[in-house]
Amino acid sequence: MEDLESGEPHKVSTCAIQGDVNGLEYADSNLIVAGTSSGDILLINSSESLSVRQEWKKMHARGGCTDVATSLPGIVTVGEDGTINVMRIENQRPLRVIEHGDSCPITSVRYLTTNEIVTTNTVGQLRLWDTRSPSDEPARIMVSSDHLAALRSVDHHATQAHVLATGGADGCVTLFDTRKECAPVTKLQVHDEEVWEVRFHKTAPSHLFTCSEDGSVRRLDATFDLKVLSRDSGGSSVEVTELITKCGASMNSIDVCGSSLVCCNDAEAIYVLDEVV
Repeated sequence: MEDLESGEPHKVSTCAIQGDVNGLEYADSNLIVAGTSSGDILLINSSESLSVRQEWKKMHARGGCTDVATSLPGIVTVGEDGTINVMRIENQRPLRVIEHGDSCPITSVRYLTTNEIVTTNTVGQLRLWDTRSPSDEPARIMVSSDHLAALRSVDHHATQAHVLATGGADGCVTLFDTRKECAPVTKLQVHDEEVWEVRFHKTAPSHLFTCSEDGSVRRLDATFDLKVLSRDSGGSSVEVTELITKCGASMNSIDVCGSSLVCCNDAEAIYVLDEVV
């Protein structure tokens, strides 16, 4: 796509692959990692036109891959089968496979450091992993609340890596402080339906963006004080700004870079918003 700051986006290349794309992330400016419903992981070259550079077949069985994360040269993938694959670009075999990383579907994954990852699952758990550990057990499990709604996504604050935000099936954004034992700092009712993705702005992390099944995109003021929030369970101290009002179709994915935000929905529409920060 064309530079969003200088003109209208338009299609310049396509790449046909088998299955639905459930996870997609730029590894660097020229490489994209994709995870599919067929369980395949693809490394796609995007320097000129899109082309598959490397493929790992059937890395996830039942239900396929649900998400991917990159920290070059590392790649980690998760799936409906509860498996976690720790991989490396140019290595055809995974460095490590945690076959029973979870007893239920894993919904999302993010790198916290080169050797630490965080995953979410369908029973409201946030799991922290050290990929160097010989154990197949997580380093820690944190639970979103007594009411175990599925967690759909997770992201970490760019400058305060101990601050994590998750989006849940109950329409809530839950904030965790990994310096605490297991309970979340607070749970905010931001949407009416499932929160499909949460994203901290990478260079202006005082902004947290969300998208939802209810068709809306919202921005949260993330300059909050965790100690204050822990005493404010209703989230009244957090300012929420509506960027897209309910558009009639589920808003499935968002990303933000600079002052622009890109999001897409079930109606196969792509929205580009300028001056969101």
